[in-house]
Amino acid sequence: MFHYLGSTLTRLKEKFSASDNEAAKHENRSGLFLALALVVPPVTIVATHIFFRSCTAEVFHLEGFQRGYGSGIFRYRILGRDLVLLIYHFLLRLAHGHDRPLQMPMDHQGTVLFYLSYIVVIGLFFFLSNLLLLVLLWDWDKGVSDARLSQYFFLIFLWALSTANVTPYDQIAYFFMLLALLSVRLRSAWWMYLVLSISAIAGGLDRETQFLVTPALWAVAICTRSSQSRRYYRAGLFHLVLFSACYIALRIFISGPVSVSGIFTFGGPLAGPSICVLITLYCICVSLGRREYPSKLPSIALAIMSAPYLMTILVSGELHELRLLIPMLIGLSFIYVQLYRLKQEHQSSLNSSLPAKKLISLSVPSSPRQKTLHVAR
Repeated sequence: MFHYLGSTLTRLKEKFSASDNEAAKHENRSGLFLALALVVPPVTIVATHIFFRSCTAEVFHLEGFQRGYGSGIFRYRILGRDLVLLIYHFLLRLAHGHDRPLQMPMDHQGTVLFYLSYIVVIGLFFFLSNLLLLVLLWDWDKGVSDARLSQYFFLIFLWALSTANVTPYDQIAYFFMLLALLSVRLRSAWWMYLVLSISAIAGGLDRETQFLVTPALWAVAICTRSSQSRRYYRAGLFHLVLFSACYIALRIFISGPVSVSGIFTFGGPLAGPSICVLITLYCICVSLGRREYPSKLPSIALAIMSAPYLMTILVSGELHELRLLIPMLIGLSFIYVQLYRLKQEHQSSLNSSLPAKKLISLSVPSSPRQKTLHVAR
């Protein structure tokens, strides 16, 4: 009897100890998530937009901004432009119409409130994009692995460097890309298509990189063995239809000559070395993703289906600007994370569908009582 009580107390102690350890691990995981979600964005924005000034030219005062973003390909990027103007006029009213000059490296007419409007828009959407990126990479049961954490810091580091060129639309574009990609995790098809609709239209009104959501979804559909392959294909097709409608409508209803790209730059200065750097960074992101899903096919599929975007930036982009690569890296990271997730779910469903093992009890006499052995067949 005393032996039975002792073993029972030991089991209870081990149970409570395991429960305490699990609670401590959960608390540590939550603390790390909150730290990355709340600390990284303000530190990045302060370091890149306050301590260092942008090298973008002549767009940090009202007249230059309207002239620069109201012509050419930029006039179709409505959302970010109008949001900056809305915040600027709001800040101007708060300051009773008074604004002060702010010396910028390439804009000698820049003003404090106009630059602050940029920081508000960029800071807000960088915070939201960083949060969605953490949601994408985080495993809520196990926390974040070393592979995922290295992937996160790699993306955030390049993300921060890319902000050397301050624009009103880049951070908004990344947010709507991530929102559209994560919508496929919603169980309800209605909610998924609603979020996809909002993301496709809002992203299309902001920047043409929203197109890259469809290649990312189709790359998952091509490479996965999961039964959800059709769901990703349909989501990608639905997104492409809405984005294309928005893209065409902007070019019909906005006055001026139709434009699909900026001036021909053919990669800009140092195009050759810039291409080598971009390809290297893309390959690094692939290697990080392959630590969980060891296949090169997803990265090749994404590159092939993203050909319209790649051709556009080769012809009319400045390839030394890292911001041109960030949308591709977001799509690539999503593909590998989602393929690994689907692989795990597929394996779990296969295991659960196996017939349950039958147990046979073999009684083996033992003095003064019998012991029961359970053998799995």
